[in-house]
Amino acid sequence: MFTGIIETKGKILKTETVDSGIEFQIQTEWNKPDLSIGDSVSINGACMTVTHFSELGNVFSFYTSYKSLELTNLGQLVEGQYVNLERAMSAAQRFGGHVVQGHVDGVGKIYSRKTVESDSVEEFWVECPESLIKYLVKKGSITVDGVSLTIVEVEKHLFQLILIPETLRKTNAMSWEVGKIVNLEVDVLAKYIENFMELRFSK
Repeated sequence: MFTGIIETKGKILKTETVDSGIEFQIQTEWNKPDLSIGDSVSINGACMTVTHFSELGNVFSFYTSYKSLELTNLGQLVEGQYVNLERAMSAAQRFGGHVVQGHVDGVGKIYSRKTVESDSVEEFWVECPESLIKYLVKKGSITVDGVSLTIVEVEKHLFQLILIPETLRKTNAMSWEVGKIVNLEVDVLAKYIENFMELRFSK
């Protein structure tokens, strides 16, 4: 489980086609690096398993299957690009974002971007798949490329985000230009509620 509070960014060092997927090697700089083989790490919001590591995890590899490549933007990553990273949460840490499973529900597309409030804040509108838009509500939570964010507005197939400079600095959101494909995970609570209501009224 994750919180959507990005710890750091990682640089793609190498991609290699392996069997029916891709193995990625990432270089980063963790605060108190402690990765082990088998650990879960959120890569742009997708939960992946560490397969190799060195320098206590400041360089590590993970394998992505063809199915994960279909459902996420990981298949579009190339060497030199940066991804958002978060290690699985521990029981002792503060819960700063919201419940994030690392199970990407689908991908969205950056529809528009503009600077507001004296060049310090960025406004984004993101195009969302029809199958997911029903889970989005004003002031609700959504995970975009692993970042826990608050939805400002929802209009038809779009939702609005406002990002402060700190979020832009600490994540790869600075690269979210128009047309950029981003991973989306909706609030799992919304899916539980939907399931409960369907079961209740189907009786």
